[in-house]
Amino acid sequence: MKKNLLITLCALMAATCSVAVASPQDDLRRYLPPEQINWLEAEGDARYLALYKEPMVNFARGSMVSIPDWRRHPLQSPLIAHTYQVAPDLGWHSWSLLPPAEAIEPNRLQQPQASSNYPKPVDTSYFEPHISALADRLTRLNTELGEQPGFNVWVVEGMTAALAVKLLIQQPDLMPDALVVIDMYLPQVQLNKGVSRQLAQLQLPVLDIYSQGANSWVQNSKQQRHQFSQKYQQINYRQRQLLGAGQLAQQELASTLKGWLKHQGL
Repeated sequence: MKKNLLITLCALMAATCSVAVASPQDDLRRYLPPEQINWLEAEGDARYLALYKEPMVNFARGSMVSIPDWRRHPLQSPLIAHTYQVAPDLGWHSWSLLPPAEAIEPNRLQQPQASSNYPKPVDTSYFEPHISALADRLTRLNTELGEQPGFNVWVVEGMTAALAVKLLIQQPDLMPDALVVIDMYLPQVQLNKGVSRQLAQLQLPVLDIYSQGANSWVQNSKQQRHQFSQKYQQINYRQRQLLGAGQLAQQELASTLKGWLKHQGL
């Protein structure tokens, strides 16, 4: 009986180990058509999962890169998933990236101050590992995009959008031709205001979209983002609300993207 128990325990430990090493990339791969899966090989043993769909027109406009909110995969975000699916019909090479796995813990983004009613935000160095991991993926993807002529447009959601803005401030050489942010936020008051200011300081066309179901961090900073765009004379900034929900919001987003990109000459 002891022998059977030992065998059972060993089997459980092996199963636990196999679960521990499974990555979100491997989990996502199971649900995707094989022809859409692209592994971006990086330094060492690192590799990043990217999805790709070819343009459905005879002359492609360029590449559209869609990235969902932090720690979500592209199929978990209705707006990002729809953007990835319809971009080929709009004339784009459609790419989608899985964000890095590093956690962003909201309870670590601030600490109380005895001398003030306002909490102290975490030092910006907290985000360096996250920004670096995002930069690795986008740098590697840019190498891939070098083989595809045309414009480069990013469509980025949530906290990933906020970190993408910080990344572009640090590394302007990664700057796309246009940036679309969807429900951008950081879950801390001063940090959220700071990234709104940084968005306005980017010298490229920006489409700032917020959805009907956006959280309070997004809703409370939308006016601030618009005001900063005026303060910094960001002439190619546009803010739009998606009035619908569900499939209506997806269709509205696709229509808004198509019209805005055409207006920008992209």
